[in-house]
Amino acid sequence: MRVDVLITDQTPPRGRKLMQAVLDGARNLSIDAHLGLRQGGVGSVVMLYGMGGADRRMHAGKANVVSFDMGYWSRKGDDRHYRVSIGGYHCPELIFRGENPGPARWAKYGLPVAGRFDPFGPIMVVGHGPKSEAIGARGWAADKSREIRRTFPGRRILYRPKPKRPHEPGVTCDAVSHEAIEYALQKCSLVVCRHSNVAVDAARLGVPVVCDDGAAAAIYPSALTDWQSQPSAERRAEFLHRLAWWQWSVAECRNGAFWQWINGVLSDLR
Repeated sequence: MRVDVLITDQTPPRGRKLMQAVLDGARNLSIDAHLGLRQGGVGSVVMLYGMGGADRRMHAGKANVVSFDMGYWSRKGDDRHYRVSIGGYHCPELIFRGENPGPARWAKYGLPVAGRFDPFGPIMVVGHGPKSEAIGARGWAADKSREIRRTFPGRRILYRPKPKRPHEPGVTCDAVSHEAIEYALQKCSLVVCRHSNVAVDAARLGVPVVCDDGAAAAIYPSALTDWQSQPSAERRAEFLHRLAWWQWSVAECRNGAFWQWINGVLSDLR
């Protein structure tokens, strides 16, 4: 395998650290890895961090691109994890490929798979930030909140803005949520998002989800009218067990564990 590791001028510091670990890990295993693009990446697997960045966005949708971003969980500290996607911003269609890996990797995080939510609680609509708007999502939260109001008349709407982002214009809601996501979700009857880690948190807690894209689209409906088509507890557990293999730490990228996994995935896709 030939790999081009891309670190652009606008790649943030944590992304630079991660991509350097990816490069080091490849070279330690004698993989043909190069810093930067060779002939535009033709014939190479291109790896980068943060495909939503303005100077990396042009690589979205290319089948030979492996991108990293903030993890689905364990997103803080020195051992923070970063999610992986192949060919786009998200790849829910790939999560259930191959044999069930079992719970071993998931178990190391110590996160329980629960079933705690309020069936009579508000519906949470999850907002997004400028990067999502830059790829065509402007106005999504406003439109979706109005659709929720029409579909569930009389149900309270709880708007969850992206952390450190302002209230998106036009959103219809009864309250705004800023409390810890674990506590906020347990009060809700349904989570509606475009693509968000909140949907993964909801999967772990057993809160029903409707989502357009993102990892959770592997098991959840995309239409509000299909909201009752929720996965079983067993399906949710398998989803989380599988998703645990789609996020990696800096140390795992450097020591070869990530490379052992990604080699297998890319080989199966060829």
